[in-house]
Amino acid sequence: MQTTRQLTDKLIQNLKPTQSRYQITDSKTTGLKLRVSPSGNKSFAVMLRNMEGEYKTHTIGKYPDVSLKQARQVATQTRIDIRINGAEKPSSFLLQRHEKVTLRELLDEIEPEFAKFKKSWRPRGKQGSSAYTRNTIERVFNNLLDKPVEAIDSQQFASAANSYKPARAINGKTTANGQVSRALSYLAPVLDWAAHRGKKYGKIGAGRASRLDVVDLRLISDPATTDPSIKGKRERVLSIREIAAIYPLLSYPAPEAIRRRNILPENDYGPIALRFMLLTLARREEVATARWCDFDFDNGVWAKPEVKDVTGQNRSQRLPLSRAAIDVLSALPAFTNRPSDAFVFPNRDGGKLDNWNRVAEQIHKGSNTSGWTRHDLRRTGATLLEELQVPIHTIEAILDHTNRFANAGVSKSAGHYMIAARIPNGTEDPKVIALNKLSFILDEIVSPSSNKPSD
Repeated sequence: MQTTRQLTDKLIQNLKPTQSRYQITDSKTTGLKLRVSPSGNKSFAVMLRNMEGEYKTHTIGKYPDVSLKQARQVATQTRIDIRINGAEKPSSFLLQRHEKVTLRELLDEIEPEFAKFKKSWRPRGKQGSSAYTRNTIERVFNNLLDKPVEAIDSQQFASAANSYKPARAINGKTTANGQVSRALSYLAPVLDWAAHRGKKYGKIGAGRASRLDVVDLRLISDPATTDPSIKGKRERVLSIREIAAIYPLLSYPAPEAIRRRNILPENDYGPIALRFMLLTLARREEVATARWCDFDFDNGVWAKPEVKDVTGQNRSQRLPLSRAAIDVLSALPAFTNRPSDAFVFPNRDGGKLDNWNRVAEQIHKGSNTSGWTRHDLRRTGATLLEELQVPIHTIEAILDHTNRFANAGVSKSAGHYMIAARIPNGTEDPKVIALNKLSFILDEIVSPSSNKPSD
C-alpha cells in the first residue's frame, strides 16, 4: 500500500502495522518516505532519480531515533547531493546516526531546559558559572563526559559511581557516597528525558526531540543506601562542651583561631552567619539570602521571602527576633546605612554567602570538634528550647515546620494580617520570649553567671 500525505509526528505515532509492509510518501519533502513494517517498526528512506534517471533508495533511519525534522533535512540534502551536485551517494555525514551525542553535550542540551523549572539547574554565580546539579554530575562522572552517551552501559555508570573519591577528605572520611547519590538522582531524569522514559517524559512531546537509547540509572545501586554514616534521619545534637567551644568563635570579624586563607577577617561573614542561624533556628538558605530590606527594626521582625506557599507566592512567615539576634545585626558594618538590596551576610565580593563547608571546617579545627553540620546547629537550638520547657507549638512556629493557623479554625488569610510583631498592649510574643531564653542559655554555657532572662 502506498499513499501520499503530509507527514506529522501525530500521524506517524498513530500509524498501525498491517500484514504487509506499506509506505507513505511525504507531500512536503520530495522523495521522503515512511515505511511501516508488519512488526510495527517505522523507518525513513529517501527515493530519488540519479544522474542516469534511475530511482535509487537510500535508508535514513528508524523513527523516533531519527525525528521527522531530521529526516526532512537528510532528504533535502540528499536531493542536492545527487541531483544538483552529481554525487554518486548522499552525504555520509547526514546519513550517519545523528545521535553520537556525548554525555557532556547532553548536559549542554538539558541545562537550559531544566533551568526553566528547577532552581538547582540555574547557574549559581557570575556569568559563565554552572549549576550545582551539573557540577555534581560532572565531578562524579568525569571520565564518562566525552563518551557517546548511548555507548555508556550500566556497568560503566556503576563503576564510576562506586570508584568516586572526594577531592578533599572531610573529617577523615574517604568516601563520598552522599555526593554520588545526588549525582545519580540528578542524572537519572536527564537520561529519562533523552530516552522518552517514565510517566513524565514518556508522553508525546515531553522528552528530547529525538530519542536516545540510554540506560536507566535507577537500576544502579545507590551507595548511600548502605552507608551508615548518612543513612536515615540525622539526630546529632551538640553537647554542652561542644557548644562552649564553638559559640565564642561565631563572631565578626572572624577570630584569628578560625581565620581562612585568602580572606580578610572583616570580609569573612561565615562565622557570624552561623551565630545568627543558631539564635534564630533559621535554615542555611534563609540566612544566606537575607537582605537588609527583609528586616523591620522598628518591630524587631525578620520577613523571610524564601518561604513560599502552595501557589508559589511569598508566605507571610515573619520571625520576631531576640535581643541577641538584633545585636548581631546592629554590630555589622553595613547596619548604619543598610543598603536595602544588599546581603546581610555577604561573601567577600558582596554576593551570596557560599563555601559553607570551608567555614565549618575552620570552626571544626578552631574548636577541636567534629561530626556536626550547619543543620545540627538548628536541631541543637530546638533541643535546648525543649529542655527549657518551651511549648512544642512555639518551637514549631519558630522552626516554621507547620502553618500555625492550620488547626486553629481560622481563615488561611489570617497569616497575612496577624503579623508576628511585638504586640502594642505590652505583652510579648512567645517566640521572642523563647528565643531570648535560647540566647541566654547559650551565653550561660560559655560563661556561667547568676543572671536570668526575664519572662
